[in-house]
Amino acid sequence: MKKYLTFSLFLSITTLIYSQPQKLIVKADNGPTEFRYWASDGKQLPFYDLSPTITLNQGEVKTIHLSGDAILYKIVSERKVLTIYATANCTDTVYLHRDSLFFGGDNKPYNLYLTEAEKADKYCRDYSRSRNHPLSKVNSLAEFKAMVSSRKAEDYNLLKNKAVATGFIQQQSLFADLRYKALFLKKMISLYKSPDLTQEWIEEFKNTDFHFADETSRQSEWFREILEDYACAKSFIIEKRNPTEVGDTINTFLFNNYCNILSGNNLEYATACLLYNDIFQKEYSKDSPALYSRFITLFPNSPYSEILAPEIEKIAALYNQNLENNKIHIINYDTEPESFADMIKPFAGKVIYIDIWATTCAPCLQALAEADKAKQKISCSDDVIFLYLSVDRDRAHEKWEKIINHYNLEGYHYRVNEHTAQIIYTTFGDSRGVLSIPRYVIVDKNGKIAFTNAAPLADTPKVTEQLKTLLK
Repeated sequence: MKKYLTFSLFLSITTLIYSQPQKLIVKADNGPTEFRYWASDGKQLPFYDLSPTITLNQGEVKTIHLSGDAILYKIVSERKVLTIYATANCTDTVYLHRDSLFFGGDNKPYNLYLTEAEKADKYCRDYSRSRNHPLSKVNSLAEFKAMVSSRKAEDYNLLKNKAVATGFIQQQSLFADLRYKALFLKKMISLYKSPDLTQEWIEEFKNTDFHFADETSRQSEWFREILEDYACAKSFIIEKRNPTEVGDTINTFLFNNYCNILSGNNLEYATACLLYNDIFQKEYSKDSPALYSRFITLFPNSPYSEILAPEIEKIAALYNQNLENNKIHIINYDTEPESFADMIKPFAGKVIYIDIWATTCAPCLQALAEADKAKQKISCSDDVIFLYLSVDRDRAHEKWEKIINHYNLEGYHYRVNEHTAQIIYTTFGDSRGVLSIPRYVIVDKNGKIAFTNAAPLADTPKVTEQLKTLLK
C-alpha cells in the first residue's frame, strides 16, 4: 500500500476535560504557513483533506477555538512537529521561532512533556527509515527488550515528574506502550525469514497485549500502524501464509483481519480509515465497493458513510463503465522496442507530447482528471500526438485500462513491461535510475527530445508555447 504524503508539522492538542471551548494562540516567525487541523479523538477520520484550513502570515498571531468535547487535535503544516495540550476554559500559546518552540499558557508543563514524547515517537519511526538506528543490528529479543525497557522507563519517569493530571498520565502511558509495541512489530517483521526470528520472538508476539480492546488506543497515532503490522505478522509469520496470496486484495486482507481482531467502535473506525485511505491515496482498489457494502452491513448508521459513500460510488463507476472511444488507442508493438527511439517510431515526423504516469501516483491521477479539458484549451493540440506511458506493473492492467476510459484520455497509450520499463527509467531517470512522476516530455518531428521536463497540460500557456516552437 502506498503510504501517505510526508508532512513536517503535526500539532496535537490534547483535551481531557469535556466542557467549554478552549483557545490555542499560534504565532510563527516565518510565513505564510498553511495549517490544517482536525480532531484526533478516535472518532474523526485523520486525513488532512477532510479538515479546515487557516493561513498564518509572518509575525501574525491567530487564535484557534477548539471544540470542548475533543480529545486530540492534529494540525498539519510544512514546518515541524510539535504537540500541544489544551484543556477546557484554558488559553495556551505556542510560538514557532526558527527551529525552536516556546510555550505559554495554562498547560505549559504538559506541552514540555509532549515535546519529549514526540522525540520518543521519532525514535520509533526512525527504525524503518534509517539503517543506523540503534536497534537495526539488535536481533536478540533479550537485548531488544532491555533497550526498549530502558527508554520506556525514561519516558515514564519524565511523565510522572511533571505536575500533570492523572488522566493525562494514564493516556500518555498507554500511548508510550503502543509506541514501543509498534517498534516490536517492526523489528519482528524485519526478521521475516531470517534465522534470527527465533521461537522466543514468536512467543513474545503471542503473549503481547496490543490493547486492541481499549477505545483510547485509537487516539494514538500508532493505532492503525499496529493493526496493519499485527495482521501481517500474524498471517505471514505465525500462520505462514504466502504474502503473494494477498496480491491486489490487500484491503480485503486487512479488512478481514480487522474483523477478527477488533469489535465495536474500534472496528468501525479502523475499517472506515482503511476505506478512506484507499480514497485519499487514489488507489481506486477494485475491492473497495464490496468492502464498503460489508462496512454498511456491519455499521448501518455509521456517520462515516456520509464521507465514504460518494467516493465509493466513483470507484464502482470506474470498474462498471462500458465506454468505447475510437480516439483512444492502445499500442501493441509488432516488434519489442530496443530503445526509446523504437518506442516513438510509429509517430515519426510528428511532435509528441508524452505523459509518464502510474495508477498508483496520486498527483498523476489529479493531472489526468483535467487532461481532457486542458487539451481543448491548447490551440495546436490537433497537430500533436499525445502519448501516455504507464509504468504500472502487470497486476494493474485492468485499473490502467479503466482509468484511461474514465478520464477520456484520447491519444495513444502504452503500459511498459519489464524490458521497456528499463528503457524509460534509463532515458528519463536520474543517475540512480529513479524516475519522478508525473513526468512530461516533448519530442520534436525528428524524434529528438526537445523538452525533457516539459510543462504539464494544466499550464496551458507554457505548454502551448513549447509545442508551437516545434510545429513551425
